[in-house]
Amino acid sequence: MPLRYHIDSGAGMLLVVGEGTIDQSERLAAMRGWLGDPEFRPGLNTLCDFSAATSTPTMAELHEIVSIVAAAIGKKKLAVVAPRPVTFGVARQFQTLADTGPLDVGVFKDRRAALGWLRHEGA
Repeated sequence: MPLRYHIDSGAGMLLVVGEGTIDQSERLAAMRGWLGDPEFRPGLNTLCDFSAATSTPTMAELHEIVSIVAAAIGKKKLAVVAPRPVTFGVARQFQTLADTGPLDVGVFKDRRAALGWLRHEGA
């Protein structure tokens, strides 16, 4: 599966990893998976690592993702790891779209910076 997730209840974190080509149906299926997971709770900080992803969502797909996320997950920090220029650009578009909702989105080129931002309580 090109998009998988893991919930670390002890750390209060949802980790999402995307690899290869990911289509919108796979993105939505993964979202339904973690939203229905018994370990999921609103407010989990989230790390989305797309370092190995070779595809990006369209603007229409981003709008669909933001509408689902905003309605279901509550106030939280979401860090996106996107080292490739095109992935970084799309992640910044997602950040802009999510600005009006409950998410505090950060976009990073490496996982270490993203995790540091997620763990910083004042940010």
